[in-house]
Amino acid sequence: MARLTHDMPLPEARGLELGPGNNPVPLPEGVSVTYIDHALDAGAGLLDAMPIDQAWAGSGSLAALLGTEPNDFAIAAQVAQYVPNLLGWLRGIHEVLRPGGVLNLSLPDKRFMFDATRPASTLAELVEADLLNLERPSPRQIFAHASEVRAIAPADIWDGADPAGATRLSGDDAMGHAYREASAALAAGRYVSCHCWVFTPESFLGLVAGATQLGLFPFVLNRIGATVVGGFEFYVSMRRDAEADPEALRRLQDGAIDYLSRGLVQQHRSAALLAGR
Repeated sequence: MARLTHDMPLPEARGLELGPGNNPVPLPEGVSVTYIDHALDAGAGLLDAMPIDQAWAGSGSLAALLGTEPNDFAIAAQVAQYVPNLLGWLRGIHEVLRPGGVLNLSLPDKRFMFDATRPASTLAELVEADLLNLERPSPRQIFAHASEVRAIAPADIWDGADPAGATRLSGDDAMGHAYREASAALAAGRYVSCHCWVFTPESFLGLVAGATQLGLFPFVLNRIGATVVGGFEFYVSMRRDAEADPEALRRLQDGAIDYLSRGLVQQHRSAALLAGR
C-alpha cells in the first residue's frame, strides 16, 4: 500500500487507477479516483468487479477522453504487463498528470512466476508496439504468452524448483494452442488478455534507459524496489517532472537510472543473504 501510494498527497488527492479489476487499491476517503481499463466491460465475469469510468486501451490521447483537469497520481497494480502498447500507455498517463504528479506501478518479476522461462522484453518490441499503435495484443504477444507460461508457483521457484521443468499451462500442445489462439484473435480482431511484456527490475531499468535515449519515455524515475524474498513483484514510482526542457529532463533521468541501478545491486545482495543464497 505504501509503495502504490508513494508521493501521493494524502488524504486528499485526485487521480486514476488503471485496470482495477475486482481488487482496487483501498484509498482513504477524500481521494477522488477515476477507474480506467481497456474496455468498459473489462471486468465482466469477475465477482464484484469495479465499474469502469473510461475505456482506453493505451494508444492515443488519454487527455482527449478525460479533459484538461490535471491529476495528482495514477496507480496500476499488476497491469502494465497486459498493455499492448506500453510506451503509448505511459505517454497518455503522463499527459494527464500535473507537474509533480506520480505514477506508481507494481510489476511481476518474471523470474519468480509463470513467465520465468520467457526472455525479457526488448526495446525493439516496445518500439514496434508503439509504431503500430497497438490497441490489443498482437499475434506475437499472444503466441509468446500462450506457448510458454508455466504451471509453477513463486514459492516453488524460491525453494529451488527449475521453471524449465514445469509443465506448460496450455499442456503438451502448447505451441499448437498458441498458434491457433493468435491466428483466431487476429482474424476476429479480438482482445485477448495476456502478458505482453516480461520484466525483471534490471531489465525494466534498461528499457527505460533505451526509451529515454529515443525521447519516448517522458517520466523521471523516483524509486524502484527489488523483489522481496518469497515474492514475485517489484514496485516502480515515476513522476511528471516540473522541468520541461528535454535535455534537462534527460539529465535528470540519466542520474535517476544510475542511482537506482546501484541501489538494486545492494538490494539484491541483501535479498540473497536473506534467502540463504
